[in-house]
Amino acid sequence: MILEIITNPYVILALMISVVCILVTISICFYIKHGEVSSNVKVKGGISLDIGNAQTIGTREKQDDSFGTGIKEECVLAVVADGIGGYINGNLASKITVDTYLDEFMKQDVLANVSYFFQKSAVLANERIRDEFGEAKGGTTLVGVVIEENKMYWTSVGDSNIAVFRNGRLIMVNRKENVKNWLEDQYFAGAIGREEAMGGPVDKRLVNYVGYDGFQKADESDRPIYLKKKDKVLIYSDGVETLSQIELEKILAKPMSAHKTAQQIIQAVEEKDVRNKDNATIIVLSVKKG
Repeated sequence: MILEIITNPYVILALMISVVCILVTISICFYIKHGEVSSNVKVKGGISLDIGNAQTIGTREKQDDSFGTGIKEECVLAVVADGIGGYINGNLASKITVDTYLDEFMKQDVLANVSYFFQKSAVLANERIRDEFGEAKGGTTLVGVVIEENKMYWTSVGDSNIAVFRNGRLIMVNRKENVKNWLEDQYFAGAIGREEAMGGPVDKRLVNYVGYDGFQKADESDRPIYLKKKDKVLIYSDGVETLSQIELEKILAKPMSAHKTAQQIIQAVEEKDVRNKDNATIIVLSVKKG
């Protein structure tokens, strides 16, 4: 009886189809978890995105950046996390954070409340880092975007970057959460004087990051940014800032795929004649139609 079943051509065909389906599912999950390159991702009811990414370790001893993309029929998520290099666990902190956002993206109805998705993911990632490290220090920055139809929502913790390239200009979207900007806010609020607001050598020190014991919430968009055809959305760690805005704009102006654009940006970072180069990671999402 068993022999008849396993030699039945219809049973064999069914088994082969099942195996193919399992392999396809595994490959999709790998893409979602690790941010593999994908072209012409179609978002329901809206636009087509060309997605690419690239990364370099710079002159550092280890790679503390992590990144990933998640795709659903109705929306796309892209995230970049830059583990704090001064802490021994920076690489693990960034991986935990990216994995948390991707896991929550797959579990939640994100578009029902994008703000809830952003804030819950940030709090969960912060808790997981604190639980993992205990008394040891560890943390990471985080930038992420959710794109549905022609609308982009963003979130940010720390000093990584979100920008939109449109009509030849790179427009910064988020604001760094560092001492310099905190002092500026205090000055305009009338809490400190001009001399105190001038800052000093600690200007770039973070005042908020994921894994911080005083973490409360992530910064986020209060309204969506409406994307246009030929826009390029960039999310990247601060290692990319080895390049000036003009240098970035020259590369972004070239007509090429998102993956090629990301590769050329990272190649330019590697070739820049500077002594110390941080880890650098970038995801490029090019709007093909909308």
